Amino acid sequence: MLLLFAPALTVYSSVNAWDFAPYSLLCISGWVIGGSRLLLPATAFYWASLPFQWLGIVATTSSLLRNVDVLELALMLRTFPSTQIESALAPYLLPASGLAVALGVLAHLSARVDTSPPPLARRRSAAILLALGCGLALWIPGLLWLRAWPLNAVAVAVASASGSSALDSLLFPENSLSNPRPAGEDWRATRVPVAGEVTRETFVLVIGESVRADALRECGAPAAMPRMTSDALVACNVTAGSDATHTSVPLMVSRDLPGLQRRVPADATFLKAFERVGFHTYWLASQDATIAWPDAQTVQAVSAPGLDADVLNAPFDVMLADPHPRRAIVLHTQDAHSPYCDRISQHVAQPFTNACARLGNLPTADTLADWKAVYGNAVSTSMSFLGGVIARLEREPGAVFLIYSPDHGEALLDDHRQIYGHAMRHPTRWDVQVPAIFWANAAWRKAHPEAWRHLKANLTAPLMHADLVPTLLGAAGIRYQDGRRGVFDLTSTEVPAERSRVVQRSLGKTATWDQLVEEAR
Repeated sequence: MLLLFAPALTVYSSVNAWDFAPYSLLCISGWVIGGSRLLLPATAFYWASLPFQWLGIVATTSSLLRNVDVLELALMLRTFPSTQIESALAPYLLPASGLAVALGVLAHLSARVDTSPPPLARRRSAAILLALGCGLALWIPGLLWLRAWPLNAVAVAVASASGSSALDSLLFPENSLSNPRPAGEDWRATRVPVAGEVTRETFVLVIGESVRADALRECGAPAAMPRMTSDALVACNVTAGSDATHTSVPLMVSRDLPGLQRRVPADATFLKAFERVGFHTYWLASQDATIAWPDAQTVQAVSAPGLDADVLNAPFDVMLADPHPRRAIVLHTQDAHSPYCDRISQHVAQPFTNACARLGNLPTADTLADWKAVYGNAVSTSMSFLGGVIARLEREPGAVFLIYSPDHGEALLDDHRQIYGHAMRHPTRWDVQVPAIFWANAAWRKAHPEAWRHLKANLTAPLMHADLVPTLLGAAGIRYQDGRRGVFDLTSTEVPAERSRVVQRSLGKTATWDQLVEEAR
């Protein structure tokens, strides 16, 4: 019984201020689980509840160790490529199977000790349960019942099997599984008149994936790692909004800071500011668009398997061929996301040893060097793709400005905690410290020499993802409404050396960069 109640007491408890009533979901869980035990014979109860016992342990453990809600994840599986799902689950298949076997043995032993009440007692229990159920139904709205454990597990199973998204906002009201963006918001953007005769303008934000700062040659990677193009500026001391794609990317394109109660802000993205002042806006992604719910005028999410160059180059060329004189483009890539070996191009020189055959499921002290080599090759392929994007933009007429930064980094057994990956229960300094790359063509630099000088001066400052959108808008001469304090347009403002930076731990909770550094000591 404790195994069945554990998720109701922890992961799926109702103790949040935004919920209907404190402990309302726990009352429903108790009614369902307790009633099932009273009404069903022992054998039927233990075997019928076995899947929920297993899922309950998995859900509780996932929440405690990785800050992951497995039911939410099940609904979001449609947004992930199959290769990422297989790679993420592979290390846990054996322990999960062992848990299922152990619970099966426990169910068999428990059922042999039949303590079911006699039929008459069960009829009395049924009457009491019916009365309690009627009372709960009068108190708690009907649809809210589907958020109570284990009814929420049943609802998710049905929704996943049918492909329906009708229950998304009901089951996970904080997590923006349905589009929360308002249609009419535009950041009240205005634009400073453009100096000179500029016939075309292109502004690009490239959102990468799983690239930690010290994976780049400019930020401390081994000499074998190729450098970026010589006219690009690289900042190495940048903190991501969070250590998970589904929260970091929405923050990166917003005017909100880490610590939101919602996964996706109930606000427009910065593309609406570009649109208001006359730009055509595009969102091109090799990841599912619902990660950020983009509000670009042209949205294209390419779900075909393959490297970023294979799936994004052709549609990116189509966007660049658009005759509109002013364009704002977001590219959201897969970059170096695990499995790393799937992110390595055979057409790009690999700076490190190809050790894919020796990796195994998870890195260990003995295989860490191989894992780092393969990860470095994946990052090299990612930077080669970015170099190709810059080469394409170099050929564009008019002024062009680009910013690149990955959504988060990657932990590689860096400290005494021996943590690997990202999207943990708590972020680490290793999976939130990322690089940022700035590039502008000669036309933009000639028109904005002082802005380029400011940008260079800020490269060694403590930066945040929250500075990138203000910088991109500033590079375009766009002013907008923003109530945040402590974020900076790097083309016009000097970032203070003593700056407090925050990272999202989970919805509604933050940590400072200094805290993460201290935890890693």
